[in-house]
Amino acid sequence: DRRVMKYLLTCPECGKSFADTGFSFSCPKGCNSVVKTEYGETSWFSGEGLWRYMDYLPVRSPVIEYNEFPAIFPSEEYSEMYGARIFFILNGYSPDHGVKMKTCTFKELEAIVSLKYAEERGKSVALASVGNTANAFMELAKHTPDVRVYLFVPEKVIECVFEVERSDNAVLIMVRGGYGDATKLARTYAALRGGIVYEGGGLNFTRRDALSTLAYSFVERTGTAPDAYLQSVGSGTGAIAFHDGLKRLGHSSKIIVVQNEPFTPIVDAWRSGSFDIPDYSFDPLDVLYSKVLSNPRPLYALRGGLYDILRETGGDAVSVSENDARKAGKLFKRIYGIEPFPASAVTLAALEKLELSGSVAVNITGSGLNLLRRDYKLRRAKPDYVVEHPSDLELIR
Repeated sequence: DRRVMKYLLTCPECGKSFADTGFSFSCPKGCNSVVKTEYGETSWFSGEGLWRYMDYLPVRSPVIEYNEFPAIFPSEEYSEMYGARIFFILNGYSPDHGVKMKTCTFKELEAIVSLKYAEERGKSVALASVGNTANAFMELAKHTPDVRVYLFVPEKVIECVFEVERSDNAVLIMVRGGYGDATKLARTYAALRGGIVYEGGGLNFTRRDALSTLAYSFVERTGTAPDAYLQSVGSGTGAIAFHDGLKRLGHSSKIIVVQNEPFTPIVDAWRSGSFDIPDYSFDPLDVLYSKVLSNPRPLYALRGGLYDILRETGGDAVSVSENDARKAGKLFKRIYGIEPFPASAVTLAALEKLELSGSVAVNITGSGLNLLRRDYKLRRAKPDYVVEHPSDLELIR
């Protein structure tokens, strides 16, 4: 009952509402769906930053020390270039814009709420990452010292993991294998160890609700929802979150997602009208410019996932080349002095492929590493353990 509970969980497939029992991100009836949160009565937003939207976050109290949040602003330059009112949602590190995320991506928002959720349930977590998520959890785990965090990262992207101030309760594990191998080992480790749970990735509604705050902030700052929302995606978590956030406020936007050629499973499935994500004969980590977009199992065909949202909003899925992304990234840096991450450059490159009108929210999911290096001493993170097979997990403490 939402009168006594802050939120209930709802299955988009069967419609069943149920209480959150902690780290169970699926419908009790076994439906193939992306479980959503339904919040009870809310007072309008108050406070600053992420915690301004506490009424729509599945935690009881904020982490006071963490107050970072993206900037949202119109771009005269891009609006003139593309004949639409372009707004940037700038996640990253750019003090001139009032954004100081020390791991440079919106994964910080996901990480801090997920960590708080774990702390309130007395659990430590294991999860897989291809870089940005690991950076965020390593930096922010210090806010929840009772939560031990086990980060499984493929060997091919371990060089992308950096630290400014590494949390003592974060354990970095290099996996000899791909992202799928890292995910399997994280799940296995959680199952073997008492008090540790698999964090859940995109199915973890705490992550999605953290990113839904971008939708609330956009509506607050501009007075309405954008006509379209544009973002590059791996799992699709951020695009789903923005859509769900708008729905809570009674709004909707056309959702457009972007992927990096040649690994475009969502685009391929959407263009063919299929629910089936295609298999590829190569490891996307070997070929992608934006390696964080390499998720082979996106939240696409599940009820309440990307397919449903693209169809509901009249949205689209498009792909761009590495060359186009690099050009788009250089243009953004030339205009704003901020270096976008490859995933953000992929998003920006899509502007050339789309016929846009009205207002468009463009999510710059990561940026500003060049400015962060200017202000902080960054260190390449060294793994605490190296694993390849499940038998290696016994070494991790």
